[in-house]
Amino acid sequence: ARAIHKGSGRAAGPFIPVNCGALPSELVESELFGHEKGAFTGASAARPGKFELAHGGTLFLDEVGELPTAVQVKLLRALQEREIERIGGTTPRSVDIRVIAATNADLGDSLRTKRFREDLYYRLNVFPMVVPALRERPGDIEPLARHFVAEFSRRTGSRIRGVDPAACRALVSYRWPGNVRELRNVIERAFVLEESEL
Repeated sequence: ARAIHKGSGRAAGPFIPVNCGALPSELVESELFGHEKGAFTGASAARPGKFELAHGGTLFLDEVGELPTAVQVKLLRALQEREIERIGGTTPRSVDIRVIAATNADLGDSLRTKRFREDLYYRLNVFPMVVPALRERPGDIEPLARHFVAEFSRRTGSRIRGVDPAACRALVSYRWPGNVRELRNVIERAFVLEESEL
């Protein structure tokens, strides 16, 4: 999502990531659309939501399949009308954003069980990109491992500079149920153990 944003005509605008799965269900609407002062208990000041903050740029909705169905209705309206309304507000606010959505969930199953709205699915599915699991692209494992080694080496000033061929073979043969995040964590763990080479 970041790469798409940086390579686009919106690169000078903001990139606002939102992890939909990490937001408490009672706060999702406020986080996305903002709220006016006094809209609910604790709303001591007006606050813009992520849609407004992303104006002129890109809003990245990670784990969009985790959004509550009530919020999905408002998200669909925001995408179609290109405007939002803060909680407690009465004035629609226009937003000019690109929305990129990602999910680890099987949205086809979520559609069948009515956990995800079909109309929202088709609205988001304008240009689908499927990224295969890491185990399905073993040729990416070594370059990613070297990238993470370089990243952690710069960050920590560590002595680790490369990936031992035997370790590389072990990395390639592993199934990586946690995908790229798991690979990154394995490399980071090696830095914590402070070996001279992976």
